[in-house]
Amino acid sequence: MDEEKRLRALSGRQAVEAYRLAHRTLYAQPWHRGIPDEHTPLLNTLLNELKQLGFDSLEGFFDASEEINIQELGFTSKADFDARATEADRVLLEEKWK
Repeated sequence: MDEEKRLRALSGRQAVEAYRLAHRTLYAQPWHRGIPDEHTPLLNTLLNELKQLGFDSLEGFFDASEEINIQELGFTSKADFDARATEADRVLLEEKWK
C-alpha cells in the first residue's frame, strides 16, 4: 500500500470513530420516533468524509483499512495473508476490527 492511501485510510478510521461515537450518543438517549431521522445525517456525514478522502464506498474504505491491518500483522498483501495466515493470525485480524 502506498503511503498516500495508507494516510487516507487512517484518516478514514478517524471519521468512522467519530461516527461510532455520535451513533452511540444518539442511541444512548431514550427511544423516540426521530432517532432514525437523526441517524441518517450521521451516516451521510461519514460517507461524505470518506468520499472526500477518495473512497467511493464503505467497502472501499474497509478494504484499505483491512490492508493496513494485514500489513501490521506482517503480511505483504491480502493474497499473502490468505495463503500463509494461521488460525491465530485470522483471530488477530478479526480482533482488530472490534
